[in-house]
Amino acid sequence: MSRDSDAFFGSISRRGFIKAGTLAAGTVLAGRWTTALAAGSGGFLAKFVQPLRDVTAGGIPVAAKDTGWTTVDHYTLTVAQYTDQLHPDQEATRLWGYGQRGVYQHLGGIVVASRGVPVQVTYRNQLPTRHILPVDTTIMGAMEGADRTCPHLHGGFVPWQSDGGPYAWWNANGTKQGASYDRAFMLRLNPRLRANEGEFYYPNQQGARLAWYHDHTIGNTRLNAYAGVASAYVITDAYETALSGAPFNLPGPLDARTKYLVFQDKKFVSSRFLAANPNWTGSRRSGDLGYTDYYDPAKWDVSGGTPPRTSVIPEFFGDTMLVNGAVAPFLNVEPRLYRLRMLNACNARFLNPAVYYAKGRAAPDSTEADLTRRGPTFVQIGTEGGFLPYPVAVGGSGATATPLLIAPGERADLLLDLRSVPPGSTLILYADSASPYPMGDSLNRYDGSLKRGFAPDTCNLLQLRVRSLKGAANPVLALPPVLTPTDPSLVFQAPGVPTAVPASVAVGGITLPVQVRRKTLNEGFDEFGRLIQRLGTDEPMVAATATSDADFSRAYDDPPTEVVAAGSVEVWEIINLTGDTHPMHFHLTNVQVLSRQPFDPVGYLASAGGAPTYVGPDVAPDVNELGWKETVRCPPGFVTRVIMRFNLPQLPFAVPGSTRVRDMNGIANGHEYVWHCHILEHEEHDMMRPLIVTT
Repeated sequence: MSRDSDAFFGSISRRGFIKAGTLAAGTVLAGRWTTALAAGSGGFLAKFVQPLRDVTAGGIPVAAKDTGWTTVDHYTLTVAQYTDQLHPDQEATRLWGYGQRGVYQHLGGIVVASRGVPVQVTYRNQLPTRHILPVDTTIMGAMEGADRTCPHLHGGFVPWQSDGGPYAWWNANGTKQGASYDRAFMLRLNPRLRANEGEFYYPNQQGARLAWYHDHTIGNTRLNAYAGVASAYVITDAYETALSGAPFNLPGPLDARTKYLVFQDKKFVSSRFLAANPNWTGSRRSGDLGYTDYYDPAKWDVSGGTPPRTSVIPEFFGDTMLVNGAVAPFLNVEPRLYRLRMLNACNARFLNPAVYYAKGRAAPDSTEADLTRRGPTFVQIGTEGGFLPYPVAVGGSGATATPLLIAPGERADLLLDLRSVPPGSTLILYADSASPYPMGDSLNRYDGSLKRGFAPDTCNLLQLRVRSLKGAANPVLALPPVLTPTDPSLVFQAPGVPTAVPASVAVGGITLPVQVRRKTLNEGFDEFGRLIQRLGTDEPMVAATATSDADFSRAYDDPPTEVVAAGSVEVWEIINLTGDTHPMHFHLTNVQVLSRQPFDPVGYLASAGGAPTYVGPDVAPDVNELGWKETVRCPPGFVTRVIMRFNLPQLPFAVPGSTRVRDMNGIANGHEYVWHCHILEHEEHDMMRPLIVTT
């Protein structure tokens, strides 16, 4: 059963969000919307009654370096269970996350690094053996235990042993490790390493950017990241430092005008949540995290099996938004220019943030955006891959405006000019993107209308209270019209023009050939009848018949198909055969988006694979997608083309290949990375494949 009556999505999606099956289900949907929200919201929490936890003002701790290390900046970070007060009217929430010296706070432990100065981290595992969320042990790896950890530097250019691949986990007492946990490598970095620790080396051979680190343990990634095992990792460089001085005057990475905004949607346990989830197997303690652990046949299709009671789901959407680990906070600002560095750390929710004036000055009007009164728009200067080649006005109104859309895992580096906003004004950072994206289901939309002035609300994110200017005005920003990021591009891209696939590229005076591969994004059913997402190639594993589609998907542990030579350049044409936009994340390498082109997915599923049949011309990437990226949105019905070079970092020590790759696949000197969807429920089940770089 399709979640939409449109023939295209009905043919490729296989999803059944509304089981009535036709557009007449709208009346059913309306009733379920009211009932589900009223019963399952997780409690009412007053919005904008607590300040934003601000990195530069000390609300979120910056990690402290260890002493006694001379060649690297060294940190010791412990992952453990703790409690944090996420809203003053709610019981403290039990979380998992990083801390130092016994001090823990949600999103704490932000690492600030400089280009060319290596960072080395001892990660200490003190997790309990029982998870704070229900664990589905039917998916790969989850049966190995709940107390495992595996930190991944998302956006890092690192040796494979420090990448945090899914099999590089270890448990809390050090008695069990994944097949890619390279203890011998870690002991060379730190001979004093304890049994419950892992040692990771980050060379930081990248330009300025906002990266982040989060758990990547196979079987528990979606749960551990949701539980709070994540924080920011900021890299700065000489170019950013130059832009921060005269005559450009960009707010620097730790300037008081630079605000880091990390978004995560959650559910919380309350009497209302428990009434709506009578078979909930997780914590029943008020204020703890809730999650959807039941595969509901009324919401998602089932085919060929019976889902277990505690089950992975296609996507998770919370009803309450955290910004920097606090429910619906406010931020006092002045009529100045601010730099906002946004990270979408949601499991599955896309964000399209924009600024509006509030409906009024007093609550509840001050807690809701007036969608008829647009506030200042953003200028985007960077993505997760660093600075853009050109500053871009984004998020404005009108058909020609460049959209601001931030998928899970993506970042946006933005400027917001409040100098013309009168003191006393109240602004709302607002987002209402469809969930799942792009088609959406109104059951997943929470706009604060159930009880005005209170959460649940995932639309009205942050309140900006504009106060009078204190002190002197800051120097006027004067960014150059063309930015020159530290990391040079592989190909030149003109704004608004699709970039042709090159036969070769010139890198450092050397001409390198470009190999083209086709990859597929697929959806089907697992052995328990649940929807499952997988990656694949353009060669079907199961051929199409007169009554069934071809199956191009491959499981994670199938023989690797993405095996590349170090230093080589490739273009991947990613063919989306599903109904969702998938944010595809590449470990090790950054990519440039060349173009997107619509194709016939129905015909492709009935074909023998190979090249798709295109139904329209190439479309240029959005202007704010130029330059480097490592998380790329791949929309349904399109082929998304990206180009990348598979360089390995230059290190002061030898890096042996993965014994797991050698023993399982017979590949010598294989450096083990992955690529996957960053909708965490998709990644976990089973939309991830190995990326092996050979030397």
